Amino acid sequence: MNATSIQDTSANKGLRNFGYAILTIITLIGLYAIFVRFKEGLMVTNMTQNVPWGFWVAFYIYFIGLSAGSFLLSTLIYVFKMEQYEKAGKLALIQALLCMLMAVWLIFIDLGHPSRAYRVLTNWHSTSVLAWEAMFYGLYIVVIIAELYYVMRADFHFMKTGSPLSTDLVAEGKKWLMILGIIGIPVAIGVHGGTGALFAVAKARPGWFSGLFPIIFLVSALASGGGLLAFITSLTSKLPQPEKLKLVKSLMSLTVGVIAFDMLLFTSEIFITFYGGISHEVKSWTLTIFGPNWPVFWFVQVGLGMLAPILIVANKNTSSSIKWLGFAGLCVVVGIIGTRLNIVIPPQITPTFDTLPEANHHFRFSYGYFPSINEWLVAIGSISLIIWAFIYSLKKFPVNTLHNTK
Repeated sequence: MNATSIQDTSANKGLRNFGYAILTIITLIGLYAIFVRFKEGLMVTNMTQNVPWGFWVAFYIYFIGLSAGSFLLSTLIYVFKMEQYEKAGKLALIQALLCMLMAVWLIFIDLGHPSRAYRVLTNWHSTSVLAWEAMFYGLYIVVIIAELYYVMRADFHFMKTGSPLSTDLVAEGKKWLMILGIIGIPVAIGVHGGTGALFAVAKARPGWFSGLFPIIFLVSALASGGGLLAFITSLTSKLPQPEKLKLVKSLMSLTVGVIAFDMLLFTSEIFITFYGGISHEVKSWTLTIFGPNWPVFWFVQVGLGMLAPILIVANKNTSSSIKWLGFAGLCVVVGIIGTRLNIVIPPQITPTFDTLPEANHHFRFSYGYFPSINEWLVAIGSISLIIWAFIYSLKKFPVNTLHNTK
């Protein structure tokens, strides 16, 4: 190794350690904010009687989407045998599991009485969308863990013994991966489509009550899952550069195709809403597009989440660069946050009838909403926890290896 290589390695190590130090500080601040939230209750938030679902719910559905999208992408490999994505299969499953656990954590934080969360299972009722969702969540996590066992079994055996897994056990593992994947498809659809249904059945909220809503949730979930998988693969994959470029480009091409379909649904909904002219529906979309938080719509949701990745993949120069394609994936991941915020907040701050805001002038009955400092810190701290979980998983699990899996 020459002096330049040693300097590069030292510089990379220093940068990595600096990143770890910043992440540690963010995590400690976030953990303190989480402690304050549990100690003081929801009074530390800016949520109100009329806006009971805030920042954390937006991130909850965001991570649910990342998880469901990642899992459905993994089924392309293990169920539909699309081998061009095989080297991203394990990462997709780890991504699906960690994002699902983060989603459950965020909705747990949002509960007024978290200690009563178990009642959604003990008081289960067949007419409750939330009860069905809780059941799907549990089954979904079990399916992912089982798939991870079978997809990594050959790697762990090789690491332990130095020899490949027997042909019979490989065949058995592939069979179970297909079975679990087939079971997991309707479960994953139930997980995120059902999350969309939680909103869609709220008849009094403009912009939510629509049979199309669960489908929109699923499509954007695939986009966000693909974007995150492309971004993390571009950063962490140990494949040779040509193979890595081919994989990341394939993932982003698939993601952009999903984004185009999402844009079709999205523009159709806007045009039909404004053409129909139903007052409260129009007000909700007007608030989203031209209201105080219009930059979230135009710059984050549309600019970063839709236009930027499409332009990067369509351009010949940027589509041949792993860094640019990884950046495109990051744009999708960030842009979908704007989508989730616009789904959750504007419909709640649109009164169901015009004179309702005059009925009570107390802050807790306000129709305005902006996250409190505690809400920001809890969300950022929680995201730092999942970053630590990703780092640990990439170091401890054989994510980038393939041993006797064919």
